[in-house]
Amino acid sequence: MAEIGDATGERDARRIALTDRLVDLVLRDGLGAMGLRGLAKALDTSDRMLLYYFGTKDALVVAVIGRIVARLLDATSSAAEEASPPDVFLLRALATAQAQDIRPFVNVLSDVIARGGQGEAPYDSLAPDLVARWLDFIRVCVIGADEDPSVAPAILAIVEGVALLERANPGSAALVGPKLAAALATERQRPKT
Repeated sequence: MAEIGDATGERDARRIALTDRLVDLVLRDGLGAMGLRGLAKALDTSDRMLLYYFGTKDALVVAVIGRIVARLLDATSSAAEEASPPDVFLLRALATAQAQDIRPFVNVLSDVIARGGQGEAPYDSLAPDLVARWLDFIRVCVIGADEDPSVAPAILAIVEGVALLERANPGSAALVGPKLAAALATERQRPKT
């Protein structure tokens, strides 16, 4: 029986190692690189071996996107250490999203959301959870986001929109962050009725 357990442990370890290598490829080349044959070739293996370790292409995609989200949350976890006003958080989130080491994560996850919104499997099952996780993250990081249900979606929409504009036309959204942060600050200072 120890041999079966050892084989399962080795298979799991190999799957984890493959997932990490796949994540690196997808962060470098985008979701367009998610074809089985192309991934297998880049990893110097076969598409059959990838299916052996992951079962299906959808399971492979889910594993890769899950690991990308985990890595990004690790990289941005310091943002949740202390809650800040919406305008301060927005400026910080926009700067973080455009940072050279974070931009590939944002690009891939924006693609997941876009593909999910178009009904493309398996992204259609990943996108709602991804959006919900980001909204929860923003609610933890932003003062008052739990009291006003529009704050977290507004911030996420701004960050996603600016990231998309920057991908299409770098530098085109440079002044958007401060303008929208000022609007959030004005909203925050407006007396409640």
